[in-house]
Amino acid sequence: MRNFLSGFALRSGLLLSLLLALTALLQPASAQVLYGSVTGNVSDQSGAVVPGATVTISNKGTGQVREVMSGEDGSYTITNVLSGVYDLKVTKQGFTTYTETGINISANNIARIDPKLKVGNVSEVVSVTANATALQTESSSVKSEISSKEIQALPINNYRNYQSLLNLVPGTTPAGFQNANTDTPERSLTTNVNGTARNNNNTRLDGAQSVNIWLPHHSAYVPPSESIQEVNISTNNFDAEQGLAGGAAIQVITKSGTNQFHGAGFAYLDNHLFRAR
Repeated sequence: MRNFLSGFALRSGLLLSLLLALTALLQPASAQVLYGSVTGNVSDQSGAVVPGATVTISNKGTGQVREVMSGEDGSYTITNVLSGVYDLKVTKQGFTTYTETGINISANNIARIDPKLKVGNVSEVVSVTANATALQTESSSVKSEISSKEIQALPINNYRNYQSLLNLVPGTTPAGFQNANTDTPERSLTTNVNGTARNNNNTRLDGAQSVNIWLPHHSAYVPPSESIQEVNISTNNFDAEQGLAGGAAIQVITKSGTNQFHGAGFAYLDNHLFRAR
């Protein structure tokens, strides 16, 4: 018995040591549920990598600036980037300055920008405007996006609820009411995605889970449409960080504000006397 316990303790110690070694090798991953990121490779016109280049992005709405240096292989990555429209600038001694404007960065997405620098003076600038929508090449998840522009421009029924636009996402059934307003005073809508049960959907608001515990197929809080920056809906093959979802992982990101003062106001009247007989 004593030999058995000694052998068991030895095996347990070896297993623990192995797990600790593996843990040390793991690299922390940056969550993209709330934020987006920018990645790419800096090279010259011949295709050779350019290490040590300064890559800067600036938010056109807030003026926030983020800066990194390209590595020995010319690669760079800027993580945890708030949703918005950005300008990108790349500088390196001996090369002209590269700028790209109008880059749309959204939550749960990775924007890939591969700058190509020309030999010249830093004071010379090569400017590119990002017009075309870039393909999502850094992730295999199946997802759709509903932007603030779409939420404001498209007609929204059902108490001006952004969830009405989930009908535009492939694989969803028409969203509808399931309970009285006594249970869901904000008139949350429910939908099935890809044939799964409606309780399999998970809605997060700015990263926090927003689910009615008593009625889990309902979102607990429906923010006003004017306050929404974007809605990201993952319906298949999404990352583990999405979590707690078998149907759709819905990420609602509210506006963080800009340097410009603006607001909105509205009134909604629901009176049964105006209903048709």
